[in-house]
Amino acid sequence: MTPIRVALEITPPKSSNVEVLLRRARLLGERAAAVHVIQRADRQPSVDAAAELERRGVHAVWHLVNRGRTADDCARELERAAALQLRAALIVRGEAGPLETAPPPTLAELVARARAALPAARIGVALSPYAPREKALANLWPKLDAGATFVQTQAVFEARALEPFAAAIRARAPHVGIQPMLIPLRSVAAAERLGQRLRVPLPDTLLERLERGGEPAGWDAFAELVAELRRSGLADSLALMTHEMDPPKTFGERILAALS
Repeated sequence: MTPIRVALEITPPKSSNVEVLLRRARLLGERAAAVHVIQRADRQPSVDAAAELERRGVHAVWHLVNRGRTADDCARELERAAALQLRAALIVRGEAGPLETAPPPTLAELVARARAALPAARIGVALSPYAPREKALANLWPKLDAGATFVQTQAVFEARALEPFAAAIRARAPHVGIQPMLIPLRSVAAAERLGQRLRVPLPDTLLERLERGGEPAGWDAFAELVAELRRSGLADSLALMTHEMDPPKTFGERILAALS
């Protein structure tokens, strides 16, 4: 069976630091076909970190967020991305922050603008598989119509959470890639912290496995989910995120073992 395409999602350093950026980006070595760079207000801007990775031969995915931003802010960043010749972007709402005083440009508008500014780029948008299905899909379709070419979901911990959304996307937009986010969990405490931070439900069966078997059970569950998603055809690629900002090399080795 052909190995499934994998993207690694990382947090950039607080300011430009190529050594730290590359260490995080190379956690999975050549197995990562792309590296997503998260946008956070207290970190190096995603667009700049993505450009640094591209200059060093790493295929980077820049994250463009609209939360708390004006149309002019986003236009300037799109111009910068075009000047830097970035090849991929994920257009998302972004993390919660201060109350917005004016509506930002919609995500569909930003997809259309990104498609115009970066005509050859891969452009992705996000989807929550935990939102009501019809509402989530109604929010998704305008973004796909505007030119998005892949959909990345919030973290999933069982394949069935993805099934109804994947079926709808395959039926309406078969050319669009589906990329669920996966996160290895090594303990009940880590799982509960993550669930609270990301505001996603964790399956009771997974929590029970972690309670009984600890870290080995977590890695087994992760490997089984990878295998099921690959076998089922629900996913065209996987996005992998670690709950540690700077995980050790051994953590990357465990992920690689699970992927194989």
